[in-house]
Amino acid sequence: MIDINLIPENLRKGGKAKADGVTINIPREIIFGVGGGLIVLLLAIHLILGAVWLMAMGRLSFYNAQWQKIQPDKAALDAIHKESGDLKNKIKTIADVTTNETVLWAPKFNAISDALPGGTWIKKMTLDKTGLTIEGGVVSKTRNEINNVGAFVAALKKSDDFMKGFVSLEINSIQGSRSNSVQVTDFSIVAKLPNTEAGKKRK
Repeated sequence: MIDINLIPENLRKGGKAKADGVTINIPREIIFGVGGGLIVLLLAIHLILGAVWLMAMGRLSFYNAQWQKIQPDKAALDAIHKESGDLKNKIKTIADVTTNETVLWAPKFNAISDALPGGTWIKKMTLDKTGLTIEGGVVSKTRNEINNVGAFVAALKKSDDFMKGFVSLEINSIQGSRSNSVQVTDFSIVAKLPNTEAGKKRK
């Protein structure tokens, strides 16, 4: 008897044949090699990034050092620039005052010398855009230093040569001091030029 069965053998009931599973065997050497390569690659990337960071920090330190070297020179240049500006302002002030045709200084200095009472001397005279400041000292055996300062100012006010070009003459300060057991009175008087606010109000 001939038995014809069209069902595949692996689907037949009671059949001994089973579907074979597909199995891929990878050698351990390859697995270890790939894993080791990945670890080495990660270490290389880490080392490269670390080297880049070190180079950047080194360059930053270099620039900071260069900036610290430049700082003193920059400060000196700024100071020179400021002094230059101040000097220009002083020169301009002196030029504005001394080129004023209404003020003749030589007669004024002669008037100051002539008006000085005995025991009175001039320590310093300062000329700026506000006017002429005269600083001096007085010594008197009769202790009338303040009277001597008042007489000096009164004499200057009466002098046409001195007051020409000035709008006022005021006592700025009088202060007593002692030098080598001698009583000395220091004084300061100010002659205002007409371009000052005080001079404008008085005028």
